[in-house]
Amino acid sequence: MEKVRIHYSCDSAEVSNTTGAIRSKFAENDWSADLILSKILADIAVEHPILEQAIKGVHGNTLRANVRAEDEKAGKDYICLKNFIKANLSVPEAETREAAIEAWKLIVSHNPKLDKQNYARQIELSNSLLANLKSSNFKPLVGLLIGVPERVDKFTASTASLESAYKKLATAKSEELDLPAPSAQKDKLRNIINNRLMTYMEGAADALPETYEATYKVICESIEINNEKARTRQSLKESQKEKETEENNA
Repeated sequence: MEKVRIHYSCDSAEVSNTTGAIRSKFAENDWSADLILSKILADIAVEHPILEQAIKGVHGNTLRANVRAEDEKAGKDYICLKNFIKANLSVPEAETREAAIEAWKLIVSHNPKLDKQNYARQIELSNSLLANLKSSNFKPLVGLLIGVPERVDKFTASTASLESAYKKLATAKSEELDLPAPSAQKDKLRNIINNRLMTYMEGAADALPETYEATYKVICESIEINNEKARTRQSLKESQKEKETEENNA
């Protein structure tokens, strides 16, 4: 019987997907009578969630980058809002100047440098400022200021985006464990499957095909599906590398 193994070029997600498919197939039957297989499956059940969490940990880096990007947008919108209000302090119309003075007092009361605070405090101050600017007391004044209503809308949108990104990051951080690198955990899980599970299932399928062969064939198919994805990706990388080499030598 042909030996099937998870290919070395499979990435963390592919190994995780393969493992999930293998676990789902084995879950269809009761293997408790086979103590050796049960132990292997138990070890896989322990290591697979760790790989999934490690992958999510890498995803957390993306979430942090998203928060920084949204923070930069919100900071720029806040500075723009301040500058528009400040500019209205110098217009010739007295009514507009007076409205700008009241709006500027609101800026000062909420910390003119709120964009320099930590994320949580910045979001809190920004939402409070925006709520006041939109309140029945201040909305008519804001309406008198040149260009300010549009800047309030912009700052509202960017603050909402920052808050959403921050909440996603906070949720991810609360779920973080002391995790290994995904690549290390991937290798650990691949070794269990390749060297223990598949080796055992090959012998079991030969000895007791009526019990093991159907399951063995399905898990082989699951492995090969992800192996093909990995081989295709590796082939594309090698082709691109050869092309770049040829272009550099031309």
